[in-house]
Amino acid sequence: MNLEKLSKRVKQELEVALSADLPATEREAIFEIVQRAMLDASSRTHREMKETAVVCCGPEADLAHKIQEQMDKKRAMLIANLSAMR
Repeated sequence: MNLEKLSKRVKQELEVALSADLPATEREAIFEIVQRAMLDASSRTHREMKETAVVCCGPEADLAHKIQEQMDKKRAMLIANLSAMR
């Protein structure tokens, strides 16, 4: 699933689930908490994938480097998408 679509879907689901009586500042705080959690999960996954790639491809450092570059690009895209959600 595209990260931008996922971000939008999560925000929409939160808007439906949160009480309309909740002040806008509290709603935004909740959105930011969820966004941080998504970024943390992305960072953790990124780190684990990097470690796996290095172990898996030990002598093939060039391949591991290329995989790392791809993961960095995808992580940057995730952060940009989540930041745009604000």
